[in-house]
Amino acid sequence: MKKALKYLFAAVFAGFFCVADAPAASLSYVGTDYDLTNLFPGGSTPYVVAPWRSDYHAKPLDGDGNNVYGSAGYALFGTRFDYPNANATGGNAFVNPTDNSVYPNIVNLPSFVSGSQILSSRKAGGWAYSLIDDPQLTNGVRDWNWGESQTPPSSGQAPYVKMGILDGTGTLTGNDPAVAPAERWGFEVGAGAPAKFRVSVMTDGLDATIWAPTEVMLQQTAGGAPVGAPATSGAVARNRFVDMHVFEIDGAQPGEQFIFMVRGQAGGSAGVAGFAFDIVVPEPATAGMALVMTAAALVIGRRRR
Repeated sequence: MKKALKYLFAAVFAGFFCVADAPAASLSYVGTDYDLTNLFPGGSTPYVVAPWRSDYHAKPLDGDGNNVYGSAGYALFGTRFDYPNANATGGNAFVNPTDNSVYPNIVNLPSFVSGSQILSSRKAGGWAYSLIDDPQLTNGVRDWNWGESQTPPSSGQAPYVKMGILDGTGTLTGNDPAVAPAERWGFEVGAGAPAKFRVSVMTDGLDATIWAPTEVMLQQTAGGAPVGAPATSGAVARNRFVDMHVFEIDGAQPGEQFIFMVRGQAGGSAGVAGFAFDIVVPEPATAGMALVMTAAALVIGRRRR
């Protein structure tokens, strides 16, 4: 069972200049996979569905190279499924962020994540501006015949959920994202973490660009204070189509905590729809070199005996 991290992130950024003196993992921004689809859902079935979990869509920033985001785990917030009318249930911009039966969170985190915590003051969901792969039904090959099993049947309809977002102020600092970085979500690394893994942040895909973040950041924390500098996407483009902002964490150790923060436009909400974890698979040349180095070390060790 994943433990909640309530209170463990408390007081982060109480003083941004009070930086913890602790070993730090290496954080980097890999890049952004813009516009998973450049089409809107449409007014009737079959709807267009953003292919974040469908492998027919090339994903050059996917850490394990299988063209599926979230192969190791994922978290979506404020989702909703309505069929055959995706607009059957209206939207709600003021939902309890922890969970809600009408707009549920869909969370399946990696085994190496020991806990997580929502760090936004609210979530919003229910609007059909973007439909995304249902991760519980799509993991690689998209089932284009899924709609034929529904009532009424719809030829060519793939499984989907409506995208929701975490938004509002950050719960740790109270920051408005238009003024200062506001927290959205955090997690703690447990045992068995891979040497490198990537976390992709899903944004945009809403009815106006004002609701999407202008910048996404990843910060390590310890004892309620930042560790090192955050990795940042810098200014990102927004155009109402779903994007994935990809960050890499190298050398994370059990007990280390990481927080995602955003900046946003004045009058907006800097909403984040979800997170996807992928383990970085070494390039063949890199893996081969590692084997050579290991073999060489064994030979040297034997000669010294």
